[in-house]
Amino acid sequence: MSEPRNNNNSVEQSNKDVRLLLLPATDKADTNPPMTNLPPLQKIFIDDLTKAGDDDIARLKRQRVWRVPWFILLMCFMQISLHLIANECMQRRLIYKPEWSHEYWRLITYMLLHADAWHLTLNICLQCLIGVCLELEQGHGRLAVVYLAGGLAGALANAWLQPHLLLLGASAGVYAMLLSHVPHLVLNFSHLSHRFARIAALLILCLSDVGFTTFHFRQHHNRNPRISLEAHLGGGVAGLLCGFIMYRRVQKMSNQKSIYL
Repeated sequence: MSEPRNNNNSVEQSNKDVRLLLLPATDKADTNPPMTNLPPLQKIFIDDLTKAGDDDIARLKRQRVWRVPWFILLMCFMQISLHLIANECMQRRLIYKPEWSHEYWRLITYMLLHADAWHLTLNICLQCLIGVCLELEQGHGRLAVVYLAGGLAGALANAWLQPHLLLLGASAGVYAMLLSHVPHLVLNFSHLSHRFARIAALLILCLSDVGFTTFHFRQHHNRNPRISLEAHLGGGVAGLLCGFIMYRRVQKMSNQKSIYL
């Protein structure tokens, strides 16, 4: 006789647990009971929900770190497209020239044009090599400001020092990104990965450019092609200054992930 009574008690207890799980919040007690007083199944269910929420937050934080360098890709796409489709009339409307007569867009649009395929390929490779890492770490807007400020400063420096020369190419923006690595490293040196490799790469790029420019001046007297040192210097100085103004420090999170704000 005792065995059927135990079975009935087990069934009643199971039904009670199920009702507690399915019971709406308005039908429960007025005050929320502590987690230790919850039935086992309900406590496990709530713990699983809490754990899933923490995982979602961590995933969202990781997504903020790993981003696509949309600005660099957009600039490369526009430069390649214009090189393929731009005719002589379009080039005359976009290139920087001394008699620009208040056509202010030329101070930026000249960066989209290139003299030949070699000039285009060199600038595309350099701006991808230099700019992708910066954009992923500092963000699209900050890198865009540095890049465009370098192009603007390069055009103004060329207009001041060499007012009779035409100007085209993205070299001023590339130099701005290159020297903006200096404030980026100064502000975030202890938080960056491969920081010594970055310094070595920057030194190699700078020394290689100095060596190539010196060789070109000595052998070809800076002709075919004509390198605008004024635009390069103007872009580099602008990138250095804008980097200290625009770039931000790394903020460390509890899960040891770095986020740039």
